[in-house]
Amino acid sequence: MFTLDDVTLRPLEFADIDALYRWHTDTELAMWAGWERPSSRARYQRKYERRITEPEDDLIMLGVTLEGQLVGYVQLALIDRIERRAAVGIVIGEKALWGRGVGAKALRILLDYAFTDLCLERIFAEVYGFNVRSQRLMTRVGFQSEGVLRKHEMHMGQRQDMYVYGMLRDEFYTTYPTLFPLPTEPSA
Repeated sequence: MFTLDDVTLRPLEFADIDALYRWHTDTELAMWAGWERPSSRARYQRKYERRITEPEDDLIMLGVTLEGQLVGYVQLALIDRIERRAAVGIVIGEKALWGRGVGAKALRILLDYAFTDLCLERIFAEVYGFNVRSQRLMTRVGFQSEGVLRKHEMHMGQRQDMYVYGMLRDEFYTTYPTLFPLPTEPSA
């Protein structure tokens, strides 16, 4: 669907559910992401089949592939088409790829899609205070640190700070050229 170098974003498919469930039940990923306790395979499958066949209006999830293999997913959530903003989330489920730039490329593609195709003006992210890796990713891609929501969320039995990051459309295009240029008229 959308590609930058060797990273592609594409719609999720039924065949992806096995990988998604494997990541969902990985305790290390759950700790970093703040996921709820794992659900049964059958319940998880029903949930994602419904997300694929009947997507919610305020959620877009796309698989992240590297050289044709699903390695994670990105999402735009809480999409508000009136205020023209959304929250961003990312999971690189294949831990051997952490720190290799896959997440940065995936976020760049997703941001360009959000700003160009969806005409959003602002994308934001909330990252746990202990998740320094995700904080660095947000900064590397160009998100601005906007503050800290102190002791904002319960996770692992403790109140956790949430670091808030934001990216505005004009900030993005000051740094990156679009991957989705408008077609030009052929010369006469």
